[in-house]
Amino acid sequence: MNAIIFNESGNELIRRTMGGYKIADMMREDGWTIEVLDWTASWTNEEVKEFIESLPYKIDLFAFSNLWMQDLMVCDKIAFLKEHYPDIKILMGGPKPYQMDYGADAMVFGYSEYALNPVLDWLVGDSLLHPEGKYPEWAPNSYLVDANNSYKALNNVKFDVKYHENDFIVPGEALTLELSRGCKFRCKYCNYAFLGVKEFSDRTVDDVYDELMFNYETWGTTNYIISDDTFNDRNSKIETLAIAVERLPFEANFSCFIRLDLVIANPEQVELLCRARVWMHFYGIETLHPKAARAIGKGMHPDKIKAGLLWIRKEFYDRIGVYRGTCGMIAGLPHEPVEHWYEALKWLDENWESYFYWGLHISKDTDNTTQSDFSLDSEKFGYYEATDPEVLAWGEKEFEKRFVEPGIGRQNNKLDNRNMLWQTEHSNFMQATEFANMYLKNYFSKQKIFGFDLTEHLSKFAIKPLLKFTVKKLYLKKNINSLYLQRIAEYKAKKLGIYK
Repeated sequence: MNAIIFNESGNELIRRTMGGYKIADMMREDGWTIEVLDWTASWTNEEVKEFIESLPYKIDLFAFSNLWMQDLMVCDKIAFLKEHYPDIKILMGGPKPYQMDYGADAMVFGYSEYALNPVLDWLVGDSLLHPEGKYPEWAPNSYLVDANNSYKALNNVKFDVKYHENDFIVPGEALTLELSRGCKFRCKYCNYAFLGVKEFSDRTVDDVYDELMFNYETWGTTNYIISDDTFNDRNSKIETLAIAVERLPFEANFSCFIRLDLVIANPEQVELLCRARVWMHFYGIETLHPKAARAIGKGMHPDKIKAGLLWIRKEFYDRIGVYRGTCGMIAGLPHEPVEHWYEALKWLDENWESYFYWGLHISKDTDNTTQSDFSLDSEKFGYYEATDPEVLAWGEKEFEKRFVEPGIGRQNNKLDNRNMLWQTEHSNFMQATEFANMYLKNYFSKQKIFGFDLTEHLSKFAIKPLLKFTVKKLYLKKNINSLYLQRIAEYKAKKLGIYK
């Protein structure tokens, strides 16, 4: 059987998102012929049709890996496909909550490795047995499967991805590496899948080494984003990567999510991370308010966190000469007054070069089971539905903007359209969002390039100069986006020319 998987890797960076490619790899192993069509938003409907009509075989399935896709774009593409190819089934998948009727025949929420075959057998095969799921009221003709709940793909899953020659991976392009799945912590605000995990499936050194070598020898890949929710949750995992990296005939570079408090409490991790060349970090610090930190499950005192930031930066520069740590911050956490947001911002502005602020989002979704503790019992943590008329009017206006203004919601792709318009004794959703917007307006452009973004830019610039670039210099003065748009255009031309 034959399928096209529509993927979206964004136009700010040429950085493949892994999900659609992993599903394509798994389906090929089962005998499918698959084409992945990436940067979907950059394809006009007529270009999509031109590609489909160029294929030397008929299509049995259209699939969308929708994590980074805008809702209205997906609706438009699906409507077009249904109009021109009404007999072909359409499947959606990904970790973004499903909350509207896209027009798809089936929607799979979450990690889908174990849900894939039951869904395909029912949707396009001979099975009459529905996979576990439901037809939600808001999409009565689209079957919703909550894979994180019904087909839990936590352990013993396929971690590696074999890309295809028709994916046109280019040398230096950053790919994704997955070493394990789930997080042993359970931060109160977090809505990621598989929190509080006690047992993990660990990859072997040889398994990791083989994937890195295959990608290097086949595509010239040296730079990776590690997708693990918390890469440094145990020393053994870091050491596995370090041993594999030390065997490589090339210099690799990795970015990932790091718990800074774990490095501070376990300073031996610095040596392991340096050996593994994991030097681009994203720290979910969230707050520098001690009571707020304790309330969300991060108990290390902020003064120790501040000292730890300065310490780890020096350690990496002294040891391997490169480092980038990006701090993720949230406005609106319990017990933290608005004025303290500004105090924390001032400290970061004076002492740190790379950080980002979000306003706290609390989902009210009940159709997709990946929910934070805040969502499950908001009042326990002091969050109530807003009653202030000004906040209510603002909330209605902001919600409408997500559907009429291109790009709105792009950075918060894994959040949803059922956000709680919350208030506490200290702040509210409007204040938190406006504070984050103020950061974007006044502070974002002077940030040094974030670690995950650096991973891709390493293919364009030498490391030492790149580490000095600010967002403004790279994106505005050097106009790096024009280069990536050119790369997307070249990719499209290659895809359209495959079968001509």
